[in-house]
Amino acid sequence: MTFFFRRQQSRPQRSPGVGALERVRLAVAGARSQEGGVFEELIGALLAAGSVDRPDGSLEALRLLAERPALLLRLDAFIRRESWYSTRPAPTLTEADPVALALAGSHADGRVRERVVRRILDRPSPELMPFLALRTTDWVRQVREPACAGLAVLLHEKPLLATPATVRTALLLNRRRHGAFALGQLRVPLLAEPGSALSGRLLTAPEPAVRCFVLDTAAHRLGLRDLAALAESDPARPVRARAVEAAARQAVWTDQAELLRRLARSRHAEVRIAALTGLMRTGAPQAVLTHLDDPAPLIRALAREAARRTGTDPLVHYRAAVRAPEPPVGAIGGLAETGGRADGPLLTALLDHPAPAVRVHALRALRSLDLVPVPRVTELLRDDSAAVVKEAAGALTPGATRLPVDLLWDLLADPRRPAVRRAGYRLLARHDRRTALRAALLASGDTHPRLAAQGTRDATTRIRELAPHPWRTRPLPSLDADPAQAAELLALAERRRTELTESVVDLLRDVLRPVSDHT
Repeated sequence: MTFFFRRQQSRPQRSPGVGALERVRLAVAGARSQEGGVFEELIGALLAAGSVDRPDGSLEALRLLAERPALLLRLDAFIRRESWYSTRPAPTLTEADPVALALAGSHADGRVRERVVRRILDRPSPELMPFLALRTTDWVRQVREPACAGLAVLLHEKPLLATPATVRTALLLNRRRHGAFALGQLRVPLLAEPGSALSGRLLTAPEPAVRCFVLDTAAHRLGLRDLAALAESDPARPVRARAVEAAARQAVWTDQAELLRRLARSRHAEVRIAALTGLMRTGAPQAVLTHLDDPAPLIRALAREAARRTGTDPLVHYRAAVRAPEPPVGAIGGLAETGGRADGPLLTALLDHPAPAVRVHALRALRSLDLVPVPRVTELLRDDSAAVVKEAAGALTPGATRLPVDLLWDLLADPRRPAVRRAGYRLLARHDRRTALRAALLASGDTHPRLAAQGTRDATTRIRELAPHPWRTRPLPSLDADPAQAAELLALAERRRTELTESVVDLLRDVLRPVSDHT
């Protein structure tokens, strides 16, 4: 079959092979923009990889494309638009190249798309299933109905035709009109009795969305041990959460308390909370009570409920735990959740602990109880740990205007540590508009990229807020700058003209001109 567009005519067709597939990989990886030239390069690479003599190269090219379902949908729209305005004849579908067949399925002519659907149904393959699923949302009934009927029959007779790429495409199509059909048909083989092989294949897919789809559909058909292993080992949090929920439910029904205890020792909080909830439902609050010092707040709350049922006082436990030489950070958080003002000295003493994590959680606890000792926390703005410096700045932010401004300027000018400069900038940004703008302009020239980018954004925003606009009804904010301060702000902005853009610098000059005119 000959399939081409107006601007594709002059592109040479390369022989299939490793080079052609590498060209497809590069084209797929680079097709992130909406420019037509990018899609033409992708189409050329796909056609070069496809050949009657080398169908394996053609199928591999389709697999590479189907791994990016969002790109597949964009390519479908591009081909439809280009073929609609093309003066070339419609494809005749006389050859068996899978790539050409798949691309012809996006042709603007509905009769061509209908013939493509018939051809795919006559010779189905896993690589062509995403393209068949795409046609189940076709706007032409004569194309959509055969595609829907054919997809249903194929998935019933050959469920292993459903690939991870097909599932991902169907998940994306589910947002469209008529898009729920393909996703619903993919659930059927998973729910059927012989669907275990398909479930096993899809659960090994690299995309978390595919694994979540299997668990949402057929978790009840998976074995308890398999679900537990998935909950413990899967790298994706949504997958672990679904797997452990199903595993905990089955374990409660079958009284598998030992498995729940094993899951309760997981390093993942979403796994622990589901397992501990299961233990509570099985009537084993003592097993949950040991998690009073858990780092996760929700688990601590569940453990406190277990303490209530067993007659244990959590506050007494937390006060004793934070007095230990190595207090658990969960105990510090638990004391903040159950304690009061009387616990302020106990938490303040932890600010001298040698472990940075303890100091960080002590700062959070004091902040949540509104017991921040300002002089002591101010000293931590130069702490050896960047995490402690950040937390100390957060604790002092509500009262930043009461801190010595000279200290904050010294922090912003720290020559060695970006964390200290970020803390100084964060606190200066809470002062008056002129101080905050000066701090932003200074930060925009910082050697640390993130602080420089934040300073540039903030300076641009603050300057634009000063500009008059016809739709503004409120009075314009004022910088309250004297001539010397205005000159300094303009000088700082001029140094960063490239980053701020000329229009922003000119806007600041216009805003400050009345002040400068008094000199």
